[in-house]
Amino acid sequence: MKLSQITNSIANFFKNFYAKHLSRFIAPIYVKHFQKHVDYFYLNHLKYNKYFEELVFLLRATPKTIQQIYQKWATLYCAKTTQKQRKWIALLIIAWVIIKIAFAGYDFWQEVTAPKTELGPNNSLIITPQQVKQVNPGPVMERDFSQDSSAVGIIDFNQDQTVQVFGPYQGRIGKVMVVAGDDVKVGQPLYTVLSPDLAQAAATLVASAGVLKMSNETLKRAKSLYETKSISLKELEQNISDQQTADANYQAALKTMGLFGLTDVQIKQILSGRKIDTETVVVSPVAGRVVSRVAAIGQLVQPGTVPAPITVSDTSKLWMVASVPEGEIARYHVGQTVFLRVQAYPEKTYSGTIFFMSESSDPVTHRIQLRANLTDDAHELRPQMIADFNVVLGDPILSPAVPAKALVREADGTFTVWVTSSNQSTQYIKRTVKVGLMQADYVQILDGLKAGDIVAQSNALFLSNLFINLQ
Repeated sequence: MKLSQITNSIANFFKNFYAKHLSRFIAPIYVKHFQKHVDYFYLNHLKYNKYFEELVFLLRATPKTIQQIYQKWATLYCAKTTQKQRKWIALLIIAWVIIKIAFAGYDFWQEVTAPKTELGPNNSLIITPQQVKQVNPGPVMERDFSQDSSAVGIIDFNQDQTVQVFGPYQGRIGKVMVVAGDDVKVGQPLYTVLSPDLAQAAATLVASAGVLKMSNETLKRAKSLYETKSISLKELEQNISDQQTADANYQAALKTMGLFGLTDVQIKQILSGRKIDTETVVVSPVAGRVVSRVAAIGQLVQPGTVPAPITVSDTSKLWMVASVPEGEIARYHVGQTVFLRVQAYPEKTYSGTIFFMSESSDPVTHRIQLRANLTDDAHELRPQMIADFNVVLGDPILSPAVPAKALVREADGTFTVWVTSSNQSTQYIKRTVKVGLMQADYVQILDGLKAGDIVAQSNALFLSNLFINLQ
């Protein structure tokens, strides 16, 4: 068989295949979409006739040109190959063409017979099995939704465990024994104050102690003389009065020394050694940590004048202070549990208990202050940190729940879900639901669904868009 016969056979095959199988598809498409445009331009626009005539001329001249090129290449091809080789090459080309046609036909058959998205009865939506996998249908499950309220507050010092330590009298600081951040115990020296008042008080104590001693000895002699009738009762009573006055002055001097912060041992040392010191030791009245130190040697200090030289606070016991809208105050009460987080430790949750609610609302912000006790033994929290807190308002509520991706917010503000009969069903119906709390990407369903209903768990918005486009 010559090459020209083979090519003629291939041409006839495609011609017959087109006439038998493809013309019924292509001809209607041409008539529907292109014929009217061709007729319009060709019949109604004379200025385009010239171009049509040139196109026809080219089409008529093309076969001769193609024939010349074909003869040239055919002659060259026949000179380079044998008849057997040409036969096998022609068979391979025919096989390749048949395979391509088979694959094209299979793809066309798949496209024609594949399931399609369409509207179903009762305003339902019918989707393809592939789209069913995308929306991930599943049953509505019941979940516990905690009843809590969220707000923002700050961490603060426990004012009941925070003390500004002032000296008892005016004077200049002589020594400072601590620095900010030191942990101190009750009675531990913090700083000293050089005060002339202390010297005056010590002198008064020593003098009153001497007067009391002399008054006691005089009273003792007077009692002996009165027993022998050597003195009168009036003189005895005068000695008793003098002794009581001296004792009262001595006790007052002792109390004064105690106000300067001196211990009994230090007072006894002053009495025994007759040593008068002008330096008062100021000690910590509570156990805690030095959170502020402005004391410096030589600084003049006075009781009650802020800032205090040293401030001590128990930093393991802190407060959480928050302001909540006055419209929500009915939801809070003393004794409620508080859970809070700070940005420094986002994975850690701290707990506390509300112990105080303000008796009045802020006239400007109309918010009410809450305080909660916190325990921080690890000293991780710092005062003035911003904290997000949740207050537990009641026991958890068991309710039907769906993922947030299963809900669609409609234009009128309502929420809808897409419900189906089973996980394999391709028919979905839109249903309006009433929603409640949202926690951990799940939304509480108050009305419209019950546990066990099958809904599209994700891509619900995709289904809504399909439904709108098909309407």
